[in-house]
Amino acid sequence: MKRRSMEVDSRMDAAVLETQEALEELRRRWEAQPLAEAIAGLDSNELSAEGYRWSQSVSLHYVTPSKAAQSCKALSQNEMRDGLKAPSASLSMPATHEALCIAPAPPCGYGLFAMRPLKQGLRLGEYTGEARRYDLWCEEIKARKVALRGKDDASPFIVEELYAAWAGVGSGEGVVIDAFVIDAFAKGNAMRFINCSCHPNCSFKNVGAAFEKHGRLLVVTARDIEKHEQLSVDYGWYFDPATLVEIRSEATKAYNEDLKNLQVPTGNEDHA
Repeated sequence: MKRRSMEVDSRMDAAVLETQEALEELRRRWEAQPLAEAIAGLDSNELSAEGYRWSQSVSLHYVTPSKAAQSCKALSQNEMRDGLKAPSASLSMPATHEALCIAPAPPCGYGLFAMRPLKQGLRLGEYTGEARRYDLWCEEIKARKVALRGKDDASPFIVEELYAAWAGVGSGEGVVIDAFVIDAFAKGNAMRFINCSCHPNCSFKNVGAAFEKHGRLLVVTARDIEKHEQLSVDYGWYFDPATLVEIRSEATKAYNEDLKNLQVPTGNEDHA
């Protein structure tokens, strides 16, 4: 038993050392950027047994910083909720790609980075979380918004909704569910640390049997990705018509407030 414990400690020490080297590479690559400062500011205890166990449970090669691990319960496969039935068990999903590393990514907290070049079309792993009925998930989000700010407007978003990804149509308890999401806010794997971008380098691929019309989400590279580049996807919630209307309204309001600073001078102003 003691020998086995020593072997585990030895593997963890090696993983911590490799992760420290990876983070130092990222710090040098992004020198003079907020990311480099955030990495330099990591506490010496951030790469701990807790982060090692979290990574091991979701097949992540590098050690997860402890604060990142504490933000989300590790989940190697989706947890079905709201009466949803799991997709076909025969589906084969790749393990999380060994080149991916979780690191600080201000202002978004943490992000997922490539520690070696990745080719376009590469399958990086599954996006896991709680499989939810979209309507019930929406009601919970609206309730949280009301509790936080007294109204349930779609925008601005709250942090609890930023980790939910569209997964198609679901089925459960003999009925077809109109919509289905994978919510990785509280539970998930390394893929939940991929941040959102309007120009993403990765995309979600819905994987499931054709007759099911729903399934699991696979993260795939949308283009060649350079070493040390942060991964990103487009979660795409603003494609919802109601959300688009509210975002446009907020944008128009902000524009009107700043209009005086955008107008061209008339020429009547005094000049020095």
